[in-house]
Amino acid sequence: MAARSPTEIEEAAQNAPEDAPSPAAAPPVSPSVTTALKHAPMGIAIFDDQMRYLAASRQYLTDQGMSPDTPLLGRRHYDVFPEIPQFWRDKHAQVLAEGVELREDEGDRYVDGEGRVHWVRWSMAPWRTDDGRIGGLVLYTEMVTAAVQARQRLQAAEARYRAVFDQAAMGVARVSGSGRFLEVNDRFCAITRRDRETLLASTFMDITPGDDNVATAVTQGLALLAGEIDTYALERRVDGRDGPVWVHVTASRVDPGDGRPYLVVIISDITARKQVEAEQQRYQGQLRLLINELNHRVKNTLATVQSMASQTLKTEPDPLTAFEKFESRLLGLSQVHDVLTRESWHGAGLRDVAERALAPFTPPTPGAERLTIDGPPVWLAPGGALTMALIFHELATNALKYGALSSGEGVSGEGRVVLSWTYDAATRDLALAWTETGGPPVAPPRRRGFGSRLIERSLRGELKGAATMDYRPEGLVCTMRATLSDPVEGAGPLGAG
Repeated sequence: MAARSPTEIEEAAQNAPEDAPSPAAAPPVSPSVTTALKHAPMGIAIFDDQMRYLAASRQYLTDQGMSPDTPLLGRRHYDVFPEIPQFWRDKHAQVLAEGVELREDEGDRYVDGEGRVHWVRWSMAPWRTDDGRIGGLVLYTEMVTAAVQARQRLQAAEARYRAVFDQAAMGVARVSGSGRFLEVNDRFCAITRRDRETLLASTFMDITPGDDNVATAVTQGLALLAGEIDTYALERRVDGRDGPVWVHVTASRVDPGDGRPYLVVIISDITARKQVEAEQQRYQGQLRLLINELNHRVKNTLATVQSMASQTLKTEPDPLTAFEKFESRLLGLSQVHDVLTRESWHGAGLRDVAERALAPFTPPTPGAERLTIDGPPVWLAPGGALTMALIFHELATNALKYGALSSGEGVSGEGRVVLSWTYDAATRDLALAWTETGGPPVAPPRRRGFGSRLIERSLRGELKGAATMDYRPEGLVCTMRATLSDPVEGAGPLGAG
């Protein structure tokens, strides 16, 4: 193909060697062919078997950068364009030698003398003489530079679009006006936990559960397609194969110009954020519940302390003795508070409450176990734990002063206390027995003290139960029953029984 300027071509034609074949030596071209070539809308050049020009269309001359009246007839193509690459020389030789037709419909690239890039679509075919011999070839050319460059720009834009679409960090989909998926990238599939085939066979509404979600998606989508809004963004829950997924959705309208606009939908996975928000809400709810429970328990505790102080001072005229009793009862109350604090005020195990409340009353005695605790695991609510701690404290105080745990003149020091209980999980009935033996002889008191009233009142109020005091000569037996308000677990949060 040509790669020279018009001036160079004309000079080459005008300054041809004297021994070069003249146009008269070439077979004549009929006037009709000359007229047809003159007005042909594409580049056409006819050569003999020596690649000498027999005829050329005006469009051919123009495409080669020559004026329409440039003299080419009889000149060898390679003399006019000596810089023609070997590629084209080989093609010409193949057509002339083999009689084959060659063509390139997409276009070949070449650079002209001024360094400009051109693209040409071409074809070559042999022409034959009357006796069937190959007389030369006909070259058809069409300059398609603009078309090729437009195609290249389109391909580059498509490549950029494909790179962005496929490699985007967020899910991207094209959605038709009816909501059907036209195209989805890998990230969209990963976020929605669905494969591409499933998505392309469904609509956006199919993966958005709930009437409200579907209505919103349809309403906003129609508003976009109608041009009422440019874009919209919202947060929605979509159904994935392995569970619900929360996504942030942004949708925009695209009008490709063919009258069929579509939506570009971009989603990002916000499931982790939603889970954190839900956890924060749950935590805030628990915190409010804990504060309310704490307020309630503080009020109850203050009321209990006030009652203990009032009753202690009423029944004990000696200030020093009254102080000691009141201090002892406060100590018992604080022991169970320690247990509840350790369990974050979710409750406490009955055994743990008993051991904490009774520990100050059972100093280790070599060779003797004066206090035995026996019963199945029972989990108490905070109020029940406080009540039982106060009851155990009162019983132990009485045993230490007058009963099986007392010591002094005439007391053997071999008294024993057994605290036992049973529990019926079906009815939530708790039955306890405080049994003293081996202490000094017991006689019923002439009047009911504060301890007895505290035990009975506490059981009746908090645990909906009752207590019976049996003052046997061999020792006090206190039987108690209670109905637990909450289901009893085999163990508390920390395994307390």
